[in-house]
Amino acid sequence: MLKGFEKLTDELTDDELKKVPSIVKGIGKRIGKENAVTSKIICDKMNLIGVRLRKIIHFIRVNNLLYGLCSNSKGYYVAKNIQELEDNNKSLQQRITSQIEILNALEKQSVMFGGTGEQTDFE
Repeated sequence: MLKGFEKLTDELTDDELKKVPSIVKGIGKRIGKENAVTSKIICDKMNLIGVRLRKIIHFIRVNNLLYGLCSNSKGYYVAKNIQELEDNNKSLQQRITSQIEILNALEKQSVMFGGTGEQTDFE
């Protein structure tokens, strides 16, 4: 659950958990990035909003329910080979690095609001 977004990022509901197998099955047929399915299509078919779909995708990934579940600007898909998986992982690493840079900058700026300016340590 994310602070300030509690309602949107709350744990999966029973109804959402029931949708997981269908989403796994549907995305599982989308092998290769050229066969990606958009979040809009999934949301429309499963009666979800984007943030809740992302929560379900997170659940699927961290529980290893669908190996190689990747995403890009075209949607969600299963990697067809190690290169697609590594490309997806590299993109994820780059996004995380960018977010850490933003966090570090904002932590430094906290001094302006009476904070310590102390930065979070990441390995």
